[in-house]
Amino acid sequence: MEHPQPKSRATAPYAARLDHTLRALQDRVKQQEAILEELRASTTSFETEPSADPRSHLLQLRALKAAYETLTPQQPWLPSPESPLPALLAIRGTHVCIKDTQKCIAQSEDDLKEAQKRLEKEQAFLADAKLIQSDLELRISSLQGEMDERIQKSASQASKDMLREMEKKKTYYDRQTGNLVKAFNRFIDDHLAPMLAAEELGGPIVGEMLDVNEVVLEAGFSAQGKAKKAKANPDEDRRQRRIDEIWGPRPLEDDAKKEPWDEKRAAAAEMRELTELLLNSLVEAGGIGPGAYIELTRESAAARFLVRSKVAQLHPRDARRIRLVDFGGQFDE
Repeated sequence: MEHPQPKSRATAPYAARLDHTLRALQDRVKQQEAILEELRASTTSFETEPSADPRSHLLQLRALKAAYETLTPQQPWLPSPESPLPALLAIRGTHVCIKDTQKCIAQSEDDLKEAQKRLEKEQAFLADAKLIQSDLELRISSLQGEMDERIQKSASQASKDMLREMEKKKTYYDRQTGNLVKAFNRFIDDHLAPMLAAEELGGPIVGEMLDVNEVVLEAGFSAQGKAKKAKANPDEDRRQRRIDEIWGPRPLEDDAKKEPWDEKRAAAAEMRELTELLLNSLVEAGGIGPGAYIELTRESAAARFLVRSKVAQLHPRDARRIRLVDFGGQFDE
């Protein structure tokens, strides 16, 4: 078989040196195998495991000692200076070192990313701690100033100032409470009540259908929750009976109002009544205990909406009882 021609003159001598080195190594292996066979043939069998007999064990140790002393003075076989074997071994060692270094770099990069994430997290904690510290120092300074001011005043003057401050705060909180109540009622009338009425009539739950108008509520919904087509001449008596069956008759306090008693106003009135009952029961119970729960007369869309919004919670053992979530206390009993 003819060997393929080298691609360049520079590779031909190198290939010849490799062939020569390979043959030299093969010859060396054969020589060592022959010497090993002769040694095995000329010597008796030797037990590799230590003998339990002390005398036999001593003979084994002496034989090993004699073998080491025989081999120690001999110079190890080394390739010739012209052999490419040392260079190949160096290349292999360098390749292994490069691979290990690459793995180490990848591991170090992962460790660095993890350390950077941990550093960012700790820096965020530090920033929060500094903000808290700044607010606490400001509050301490304010309290210290108030204490110094009270010390300089007489007891009667300090009492009058505290009373005026409390009345001022009460007026402020009463005004803010009134604004919140007005905003809450506007939210119910303008946005929440139509969606609650739609859910009560078999339509989508609150939030899935945002544009609910008078026409949609008057027509009602199908069994699949789709809005029906409006009729040209709707049956007002049937509609009123449907309102009375779901929400009940119109409350007495609304009789003097000129607005008609429709689905939207009935849902709004039910939502206001439910939130008022929940607030009163929570205040009377002090935020804790079974007294904070009220018993529902029916499973209404208003109650389901409050539970889904995490504003209220059902009793863990009685789904007919509901309470507002005490955000400053425990969530469950």
